[in-house]
Amino acid sequence: MISAILTILFLLGIGYIARILGLFKPQDVSLLNKLVLYIFMPATVFYGVYNLDVDVSLLKLPLVGIVEVLLLLPILIFITRRLEPKLRGAYILTALFGNTAFIGYPVSLLTYGNEGLARAIIYDQIGFTISLTTIGVWIAKYFGCNKSSFSLKESLMGIITYPPFPLLLLAFILRGLKIQLPDFSLRALSYLSNATVPVIMIGIGGLLQLEFNIRYIKLALGTIFLKMILFPIIGVILGIFFRLDSLSLRVLIIESGVPVMMSSIVLGSEYGLDVEFILTVILITTIVVLLTLPLMNSILVAFLPS
Repeated sequence: MISAILTILFLLGIGYIARILGLFKPQDVSLLNKLVLYIFMPATVFYGVYNLDVDVSLLKLPLVGIVEVLLLLPILIFITRRLEPKLRGAYILTALFGNTAFIGYPVSLLTYGNEGLARAIIYDQIGFTISLTTIGVWIAKYFGCNKSSFSLKESLMGIITYPPFPLLLLAFILRGLKIQLPDFSLRALSYLSNATVPVIMIGIGGLLQLEFNIRYIKLALGTIFLKMILFPIIGVILGIFFRLDSLSLRVLIIESGVPVMMSSIVLGSEYGLDVEFILTVILITTIVVLLTLPLMNSILVAFLPS
């Protein structure tokens, strides 16, 4: 696992250095991210699920992800009650939602192969997407805009229109109907899928800012504990309770322990949360994941059923 994380950090470094050297500009990073969101990631999701035997029991994996968020949310609401609303919302959002796709996919793939990637995809595309477009958006609205209303229609549209999600459903449908796609199309999807990890990492590296506000350090340490230590522990306990298979439990440790999600910046900016804090915790958690994820993996794997 350390090797997988080092590989990812190396790719992040390439993206960061490329930006520093002026090989691409911020708008170029935006183009890379669009390519990932609308082409490479959907191809990865489709190809990862279509080519593997995905058992219905794996649908318990995203359920665990949703329950994790629901269990930690009231704790976060309580411990942040004295913070200013915009910072409070940013803190809760970053402590709940991690980089389950941009970091979780490559670590799962490099550590456990295509079987691990398929489980990471199912966890992310179902559990994470549903949680983010419902609970995540509500948090951003409530603390950023002081709007407590919840729109089921908006949430459903957010899930359905998230580009990789329809491809996930299509892959399940085609597998269920036993429809065999032409070899050339699968080969093309394979090429696109292989490009996902390096393009994602270079794009994120191009966005990283190696500077942060010192006044946020204490709060960031709290985020590290909640998101990267407590969250995986809760996930494993739930996973064992739901009787997940051994590989799913291992992937769950990765997906639960990833750094703060990059798209927190987008949500925070849109709804007026404390973006400076979000940028700070993204940077710090992306660095410390090299220590926390292997550590939590070593500890929690020892408690998994044999």
